[in-house]
Amino acid sequence: MEIYQVNLEDLSFFSFHGLYPEERILGNSYRLSVSVSKQVTHEIMDDISQTMDYGSIYTICEQVMSEPVDLLETVCQRIGEQLRSQFPDFQLIEIVLSKEHPPLKMAGGRSKVRWTLRNE
Repeated sequence: MEIYQVNLEDLSFFSFHGLYPEERILGNSYRLSVSVSKQVTHEIMDDISQTMDYGSIYTICEQVMSEPVDLLETVCQRIGEQLRSQFPDFQLIEIVLSKEHPPLKMAGGRSKVRWTLRNE
């Protein structure tokens, strides 16, 4: 069995997600990585229509990141749902989203959510 994976790693976004009013006003920097894998069922033949186009994956991420929500989990879930719809024959989708400066009075670091969908 052959499996291939398309990854977009460490994408940078500035968005207005968050529970607190100041997060919706000031915004924050986010880092997003997305991985989609599927089984190869035929020869790809150098044809983008036979693959998982990473341009389409990026468009989904960009659109979801532009719509403010309270929780990072919600962002990941929405990206996952749209990827599942776009690539119904996927095997595994993994989304990792981190908020660069969470409002927690931390002296560094970031908050991070990892979301995994398996097609069983």
